[in-house]
Amino acid sequence: MNSAFTFLQKSHQQGRLVHAYLFFGGNQHDAIETAKGFAKLVLTADETTSRLIDAESCANVITIRPDGKNIKKEQIVFLKGEIAKKSVENRAKIYIIEDADKMSLTAANSLLKFLEEPAPDVYIILITPSREVLLPTLVSRCVGLSFKSNVETTAIDPDFLTIIGQIELGEPFHMLVAGNSEIFKERTSDFLTALSRFYHREIDRALNSPLQLQRCTKRIRAILEAQRNLRYNMNVQLCLDKLALDFNS
Repeated sequence: MNSAFTFLQKSHQQGRLVHAYLFFGGNQHDAIETAKGFAKLVLTADETTSRLIDAESCANVITIRPDGKNIKKEQIVFLKGEIAKKSVENRAKIYIIEDADKMSLTAANSLLKFLEEPAPDVYIILITPSREVLLPTLVSRCVGLSFKSNVETTAIDPDFLTIIGQIELGEPFHMLVAGNSEIFKERTSDFLTALSRFYHREIDRALNSPLQLQRCTKRIRAILEAQRNLRYNMNVQLCLDKLALDFNS
């Protein structure tokens, strides 16, 4: 199990859990699985409840995702309404907000009001690629746990690095795809992983440059969307065309 979950286990054993956690970093899958593991831990889940949590069918564990491109205020209002309800069997309630960086400003401010006056036995987990893209007031009210991907510490494939360098020099994305068709034909998923790794590294270098930070964050979001599209079997060319538009917008 990862170090973040070990920390949560110890906090639970010592009665030191807090009402809000921020999971940040490139390993989004690990962050989501840890959030579900946290829910099982808090609910002392048996086999049946664990299966329900994994299937996102447990009444005490609710996941919020972007509706379209953003998480809207209405979704946070819905979440707050759920929080106000009596929990099933008087057990704790866990709310997981994926892609928390996509909350609209009004949604983030609405959530902030809850974080300032938390309800008992309610836990909220925000998941985001980078905590720098969230409102500082949200970040300050959460315990942050890093989920750095193992691949982020490894070297980037030279073929991919050449293409990324050309992207950074302003070469049209669609022309790079056409000119490297053999690479993209079989290795699109690997390329997106390398591209994500590159921009996560760039974020660490851009913390003192708001414009560069905004640019890197925007591109990471576009890459995450492209990776989701591939998982849902979107046509590879269409996926890359969408990514190119997002990069250039």
